[in-house]
Amino acid sequence: MPNTTSDSTVAPKTLPRVLGLFDATAMVVGSIIGSGIFLKVGNVDQALMAWGFLPIISVWVFVGVVTLCGSLALAELAAMYPHAGGPYLYLREAYGRLFAFLWGWTEFWVVRSGSVGALACATVIYLDEFLRPSLDVVSPLGHLGQMIVALTIVIGLSVINMISTRWGAVVQNVATVAKLGFLGLLIGLPLIMGKIDVDHLFPLWIPSPETMIVTPVVDEVTSQAPLAGAPRSLFAALGVALIAVFWPYDGWINIAPVAEEIREPQFNIPRALALGIGIVALVYIGANVSYHLVLSMPAVAKSDRLAADVFRVLFGEWGSKFAALGVLCSTFGAANSNLIAGPRIYFAAARDGLVPHFIQRIHPQFHTPSNSILIQGVWTSILIIVFYSISQNPKQVFDLITDAVICAGLIFYSLAVGAVYVLRRKLPNADRPYKTWGYPWTPALLIVTYGIAFVGTLVDQTDKIAWVLALIAAGVVYYVIVTRSTNQDKLVRV
Repeated sequence: MPNTTSDSTVAPKTLPRVLGLFDATAMVVGSIIGSGIFLKVGNVDQALMAWGFLPIISVWVFVGVVTLCGSLALAELAAMYPHAGGPYLYLREAYGRLFAFLWGWTEFWVVRSGSVGALACATVIYLDEFLRPSLDVVSPLGHLGQMIVALTIVIGLSVINMISTRWGAVVQNVATVAKLGFLGLLIGLPLIMGKIDVDHLFPLWIPSPETMIVTPVVDEVTSQAPLAGAPRSLFAALGVALIAVFWPYDGWINIAPVAEEIREPQFNIPRALALGIGIVALVYIGANVSYHLVLSMPAVAKSDRLAADVFRVLFGEWGSKFAALGVLCSTFGAANSNLIAGPRIYFAAARDGLVPHFIQRIHPQFHTPSNSILIQGVWTSILIIVFYSISQNPKQVFDLITDAVICAGLIFYSLAVGAVYVLRRKLPNADRPYKTWGYPWTPALLIVTYGIAFVGTLVDQTDKIAWVLALIAAGVVYYVIVTRSTNQDKLVRV
């Protein structure tokens, strides 16, 4: 009897390659540039301004170099395994299924869902700024309204990406062009309009750590109290600043999970990573210089809406509204790119039988990992509700979520980059369309930097690491139960 089943009702086994080099580059840029360049700059200044501007800008440059080094290793791995899941596959091949599963487990519970939730919160912060009729009004939306808007963003983007990967890419491309255009204005307009003060960059360097102790920095707005929370030693300050800057550069790994949907991945992924991270680093350095030419270091450290404050200096109150729209495009686009990447990781884990089978289903009509996108959207919504219940301040919600994301990322990003060493030894003759430039030194720079940051956070802020480690331990227990109960001894290959 002939097969009469319609092609539109049969779910395919692989995701179609519908993304080109521009889409991939926009994915890299859009994943990285989101909220951090607007909401984490003040954290860096709070930590380092007692030592001058040079340490502040050096941290941004250094983390950019570290990120580029990590991406070089990622490009080699992605070209070897151009399939959905990205680092999940690299960890599986290098260290075994347990480490791969723990990556997917942590991505779902903390890293990816938390990133989407944090970026939705960041969008709410600047929507509040756009809607605020005057500086006397704290929040036009109110606490409940903020939470509802954040949930709406997550639900809306989830629906778009469930319907079409191409639609999700279009949203990403438009948001990326808009945010780069806005950041170009942020960098260029202060110079063009002559609204800069070079004295704000001084002192460039104060070598004595005692400066922080004997000369507390006073808030220029109130002229009353010193800004709190800055460390008393340069080493501790650098640790705090590194953690803060890791978030603005987070997202560089997001291109790998969608490799199965990129055309000619062996060529386009390395190019997209190099182009994307180069663009991001230049934009970040330029934006930081611009911020500090317009505002003094104490003013930068104090600001929760930095871009709006800069445009307020340039154009008055309507300038702050324009800036709010620019940041909205940035955070909204970054939320979309993170929402695209995460489901492909859970999709790959489902292919291996380590999470419920329905998660790997590809929608027969839309050809998207719809179930995987759905469960991520549900969990992200729950996280938003929980964190908004903990705090009344959206900026505090944002910091709570992003700190958790970075603490987990330090572990698994290092392992993913380290896989390039393991696979060079295990599979020396494997086909490598692209090989890591600067190997073995470039991957080592990221691993060492992340390791130092992890140890520093573990010592100074144990509470931030402890619950992440507890979550990973719970993942180990789950993995043991699942593999024993199903007697899994075979690995599904893609």
